[in-house]
Amino acid sequence: HFGVFHMADFVAKRKQFAFPEWQDEKKRDRTIRALVATINTRVRIGIAAAVVKSAYDEIVPANMRERLGRNHYTFAVRMCMAFVEQWRKQYGYSDPIQYVFDRLTKGKGEIDEVFGTSGGEDGFRRYGIHQDGWSFQNKQNITQLQAADIWAYENYRYAVDTSFAPADQRKNMRNSYRVLSGHPLTVMRYTSRASLSMIVRRLHESDRFEEIIEGL
Repeated sequence: HFGVFHMADFVAKRKQFAFPEWQDEKKRDRTIRALVATINTRVRIGIAAAVVKSAYDEIVPANMRERLGRNHYTFAVRMCMAFVEQWRKQYGYSDPIQYVFDRLTKGKGEIDEVFGTSGGEDGFRRYGIHQDGWSFQNKQNITQLQAADIWAYENYRYAVDTSFAPADQRKNMRNSYRVLSGHPLTVMRYTSRASLSMIVRRLHESDRFEEIIEGL
C-alpha cells in the first residue's frame, strides 16, 4: 500500500515513505526483499550500463560521437542496445520488442534519436525495433517501470559507491544489488575512464561498436 514505488524516495524516506509506518526498518526490509524477489522471478534478462560523464566529455572526440553517442546518456543507451542484440543472437529471439521508457526521463530526445536511426530491417533483426515500437509511459500505469526504477537505482549506487570510487573509498555492495545482479541472465557494464579510452582506440580500427563492446 505504498502507491507508486520510487527507489530514491524509499531509501531517503521521502514523500509517502516519510510517514511513521515506514520508519519501521523491519517493514522496510521485508518490502524491498519482496520487491526484489518479484523482479527476479519475472525478469527474463537484466541489463545496465553506466559511464562517467566527465570522462566521456573529455575523452570521446567529436568525430566519434556519431557512432558512440553525442553525449554520455546516448552512449549508455547504445550499450544497452548492444546487450539486447547479443541476447537475441545467443537465444535466437527474433520477435519484435516493445521498448517502454519512463515518461519523466531526461533523455527522451536521445532515445528518440537512437531508436529513430536504428529502425528498418536491420534494426528489427538486431534489436527487435519496429514502427511505433518504443514509447514513454507513466510508471503509475506501467508497473514494470517501477521494477526498472529499482534496478536503475541499484546500478547507480554501485557505480558511484564501488565501481568508479577510489579503492580506499569503496563501499560494500548493497544486498538488493547483490541479489538482482546475481540473476543468471544479467549483464552490467560500468565504463571507466580507462575502458572508455580503450573503446576510442579500438574504434580507430573497427566501425562495429557492438563487436567492440562484446570484446571488452
